[in-house]
Amino acid sequence: MMRFAVIPLVALALMAVLPEAAWACPVCFDSSDENRQAFIATTAFLSLLPLGMVAGAGMYIRKRTRDMDEDSVDSAPLD
Repeated sequence: MMRFAVIPLVALALMAVLPEAAWACPVCFDSSDENRQAFIATTAFLSLLPLGMVAGAGMYIRKRTRDMDEDSVDSAPLD
């Protein structure tokens, strides 16, 4: 168990000593402004897409549940 705790500590120490090794790929730091803007836009899109999909699924489930509740109230027999 102790060995598994040492691995993250060694990785953290290496990153502190050699921060250059933790840099992203050279393509992300391209000197061309157009390429850099495209990477930023793509990153934003791919970060927000899953959030939008989860929000859309939640809204669909909420609407569907409300519709089913209204249908069950409308079809309930009157006393």
